[in-house]
Amino acid sequence: MAEPMTELDLVVGSMLTSTPEEDRESYEEEREWLQDVQDLLRDEGVEVDLLSQPGVEVWEGGIERFYDLYQLRRLAAHLERGEDVQAILNETGLDDDEVDDLLADIWDDEATTRFPHLIKHQGDGGYYLPVDFAEPIWVDYGDEDDMDGMDMPDEDTAVSFGSSVALLRELTDVEQLLQQAGVPANSGPRRALEVLKTAAQKSMDTGLPIILW
Repeated sequence: MAEPMTELDLVVGSMLTSTPEEDRESYEEEREWLQDVQDLLRDEGVEVDLLSQPGVEVWEGGIERFYDLYQLRRLAAHLERGEDVQAILNETGLDDDEVDDLLADIWDDEATTRFPHLIKHQGDGGYYLPVDFAEPIWVDYGDEDDMDGMDMPDEDTAVSFGSSVALLRELTDVEQLLQQAGVPANSGPRRALEVLKTAAQKSMDTGLPIILW
């Protein structure tokens, strides 16, 4: 039976996708970039080894629709405030220009959330690292000579790094909120949560990042 199509793919593995034996040039280019990122993360208090186990992949999975992840984030944001989410559950799609006001406020740091690694992480792309830290860190790689992207950078030249440790902790709490709200186990948001939970646990177990694209 064919695997279902997914709009968001996840891999737990090394961010060094090439090995020196397979492609020395690509390996050196990746290694140079990752060394810069690793140094920047260290400046932010995050100690992580991004250069180990080149080419290793231990797990892959996917989320069927970006909309499922978007709905999961919406539900988490509204449920943590004790709000009724039936209207959200009744929706089946999203207009191109429509953005949840609460999510927009959280993304703009005008509202807070106890689920930052779920909600404030890059939706399409980015990484989760097997290290515990408070908030996702954004790195602007648009200017290779100035990698100081701690302000929210241009989304076209930026990548976010979340914590798989914190993500798993957040998802455990969100799952309880979804259960209490009666969100069906076979719904898109619940399926997205299960994929993310599995990836986060694999990341913690192996000490390897989650890669999203």
